[in-house]
Amino acid sequence: MEHDLLDAGNSMCWTTAQGWILAQDRGTTSSSACLWNPSTGTKLPLPDLGEEHQIPYQCRCLLSHKDPTHPGCVVVLFNNTAPDLWYCHTTGDGDNSSRRWRHYSYDIGNHPSIPEPPKGKKARLRCRRRPTKKMITFMASVQGKIYFTNLTKGMCAMDFSSCNSTTNHQNHPTFQKFNVPLARLPKGLSIGRHWLVESQDQLFLVTTCFIGFDLNNIGTVEVHRMDFSSTQACWRSVHDIGDVVFLLEGTNMAASCSASALGLKAIQIFFMKNFMDDDADLCIFDLETNTQEITRVHHHDNLILWRKPFWIVPPS
Repeated sequence: MEHDLLDAGNSMCWTTAQGWILAQDRGTTSSSACLWNPSTGTKLPLPDLGEEHQIPYQCRCLLSHKDPTHPGCVVVLFNNTAPDLWYCHTTGDGDNSSRRWRHYSYDIGNHPSIPEPPKGKKARLRCRRRPTKKMITFMASVQGKIYFTNLTKGMCAMDFSSCNSTTNHQNHPTFQKFNVPLARLPKGLSIGRHWLVESQDQLFLVTTCFIGFDLNNIGTVEVHRMDFSSTQACWRSVHDIGDVVFLLEGTNMAASCSASALGLKAIQIFFMKNFMDDDADLCIFDLETNTQEITRVHHHDNLILWRKPFWIVPPS
């Protein structure tokens, strides 16, 4: 691994679910941003992430296509703390203007405003706190579109194909809405945590379900596949995801990779069981048998890390 690309001093890096890492060296004057495949060492040069964008480190990164050399592929950085994103085409199409980073502030609605409690016995009017903007929190890209949930309003898809169009002068992505709410939790389970996963060009929803309100007590893991073929798109429960395993990451990002190629048993879900405590327990959930195995992956106490470990998936 080329450690200079991940040097915490001058560089910034963001992992993707497609097995590539977006890296930017801020210690040089020349353009040094690139997509890097840590499995093969391949680098794909990108335009520099200029200082004018002020991109924070707290971002999540996605490619719109599995293959970054696809003519329509874009790399997208989603701000974790504000409804902002930055995107750039990974390949040129003869138009140099498309090969630069662009900023876009999206609007998918507001969270409901919460009345503030009255102050003092004489308070009669309740003041409402200023509504906060909703943000895209978990997402997955499938065949050029980035899908995400708008919780109460169902699924949405973000399409960047129009950003090269001469008719879209503002170069903004377009949005498509689906009236598809999240799948319900199994009976008797109170809360769950969700991930969207792309696997074999299909969109999956993975939900870890907890018993009661105890995040350390996993009741089951449910997987649903989005069915776009029916008249009304819907989630369908599945227990067979093929010769793959799903890898769930702590910031609601997830990836799929071949099980046989890595010598793993297929139809399993891997994730760190650290929903409350930052511990070292790896949970391996078997969808076929509905059983889970907990493995401790290290024995360090009070381990302080500059950043949390992340999965590196061999690109397919």
